[in-house]
Amino acid sequence: RISRASMEPRRLPVQDAAAYAGSFPKFTQPKEVACFSRSADRQVHFDRSALRSYRPPSLPAQLDVGYESYVPKESSGDGEVAPLQDVLDSLSNRQVPLSMRIVSFRNNFNKLMLTPYSQRDDWEMDVEKASGGSILLHVRDTARKVAEEANRNDMQQRMCYWGYRFEQLCTGSGEESSGVEDGGPEAQSADVASPSDPKSFGRLCYSAGEMSELQRKYGAPSGSSGDGEAHTATISGGSGGRGGSGAVNANEEFVSVMSIGIDELKILMAAEIDCTQPGSGYVELKTNKLLQTERDRTSFEKHKLLKFWLQSFLAGVPKIVVGFRDAQGAVHELTPLETLKIPRMVREKRLWDPSVCLNFGKTVLQWIIQQISSILSVRRFRLRYDPGRREITLSPMNSN
Repeated sequence: RISRASMEPRRLPVQDAAAYAGSFPKFTQPKEVACFSRSADRQVHFDRSALRSYRPPSLPAQLDVGYESYVPKESSGDGEVAPLQDVLDSLSNRQVPLSMRIVSFRNNFNKLMLTPYSQRDDWEMDVEKASGGSILLHVRDTARKVAEEANRNDMQQRMCYWGYRFEQLCTGSGEESSGVEDGGPEAQSADVASPSDPKSFGRLCYSAGEMSELQRKYGAPSGSSGDGEAHTATISGGSGGRGGSGAVNANEEFVSVMSIGIDELKILMAAEIDCTQPGSGYVELKTNKLLQTERDRTSFEKHKLLKFWLQSFLAGVPKIVVGFRDAQGAVHELTPLETLKIPRMVREKRLWDPSVCLNFGKTVLQWIIQQISSILSVRRFRLRYDPGRREITLSPMNSN
């Protein structure tokens, strides 16, 4: 029998960001343990068929082209944005154990860890106890976000499309891609094992037969050929979807599932990957309006760089390419950023502290584990952040 007390919401106050500053927690280097591709018709394949190679587009790049034929991402309905079943299936396909681990999409860890610096934005997710002591965090949209998306005007919808179109232009072929590498600083070696980076083959969770196939396709690891250079292959963008010159279909995606650790917390995190740069690893693609004033620059450094850094840091993505666009959706500048150097870019201005995000995330995840472990009769909970009360609530939803 479930007691009334056990069904009462648990509450965790959220303090000012400075309260979570301090030593950076031990962060275990991300390691890819599984992956899957989703095709334009939303069929799932446990391979890398949807992973594209980065090719900087010719500038100016027109992002508004093709908007009329854009196919937006389908919603799963019932508030759950990204069901975890495909992630769980990919882990099962690789025989990766879930025991005593937190499993979720990167989206949940992003919004959780950004809370100290985004205290006016509400969020929610579902927490589920699973077998072997594992915990599943399900992505959900709040009623506010659902209403905002339903009421987007034409320009807002176009700006959403521009991000997908930028990905297409950066991973396509033909006249819209320059076919040469950008002249920016050399990207740091990828922390996450990449299928097109022979130097990281030793960290891929593959069988001997699959490893042999990778070596056949992409060459031997760097140094084994005697010339000190890795032999890589470019993945063709195709003629449509997100990696070609046809209609943009937001349903197509490549998802990497990574094992990471924050102190004693063990996490399996799924992250959609935009593309890869052979020899350097995965690449994140972003768009932003042109920075024309000092106010623009400060806002970019305070808000966008924090989000860019956290998203790429958690997944071990070493490089971010930002396309700066005008109000009509034409990209005029490409700026490559090295993920690990972003905090240094804002350190003197003290706009944000990376340790705050990780320490806050660790605090909340530990609190969740402690709370749900004390309620044996309940399997599923709703986790919400209320910006008005500045508190996180964990509410039991149902019994076994």
